[in-house]
Amino acid sequence: MVNKDNIAIGLFFLVLAALTAWLQFEVLRYGDGKSAVMEKDDPDYYINNFVSTGLDKTGKKYQVMADRLVHYPEGDRALLDNPHIIQYNLATGLRHVYADSGWLYNNRSTVLLDGNVRVLQGGSGNPELLAIGKTMTIHLKENRG
Repeated sequence: MVNKDNIAIGLFFLVLAALTAWLQFEVLRYGDGKSAVMEKDDPDYYINNFVSTGLDKTGKKYQVMADRLVHYPEGDRALLDNPHIIQYNLATGLRHVYADSGWLYNNRSTVLLDGNVRVLQGGSGNPELLAIGKTMTIHLKENRG
């Protein structure tokens, strides 16, 4: 003999299981399926029109500019789009370095430039083209003149 209370409890759990399955499939269908946890190599912030200035006791030492900076917490590195670096206090005048892209490393002290690297030196009136290359590494904290 089947008790009415047992039937009610069984129906309750059957409806609960059906509702749980329906909710799970709705979440999977409309969700992006990605975890809210950040992946190890995902960027954690972006900066458009990035400008950073390095100073020493005598004043401005260098300036790093880029159309966009993308920071990656893994390795504390940052990707630069169209970087432009100006080095000041050189015996021969300002040095401008341009590239298609670059990476900032070592607590923002080293820049690895890549693609269409151009180095110009001299005053703003008529700077002299010093070098053209594919890659270049600049140690910003060292000013070797």
